[in-house]
Amino acid sequence: MLVDDCWVLIGSANWDARSLRLNFEYNVECYNAGLAGQLEEIIRRKRDAARQVTLEEMDARSLPLRLRDGVARLAMPYL
Repeated sequence: MLVDDCWVLIGSANWDARSLRLNFEYNVECYNAGLAGQLEEIIRRKRDAARQVTLEEMDARSLPLRLRDGVARLAMPYL
């Protein structure tokens, strides 16, 4: 998360009780304009390279890919 071009929150934790207490995840808070600028540039490049995926494209994926995603969705509470 980037705020006001100087505050950065980096981490793996979601903002809920389970992630913060049970999953041993953590976040690092940084107040540094240089780091914020570097991260903003990375985000901008990734956003510029992104493309929209349509429902038709998702439905046209192969059966093994759809099965993999379904299993991952079922296992999500344990990951």
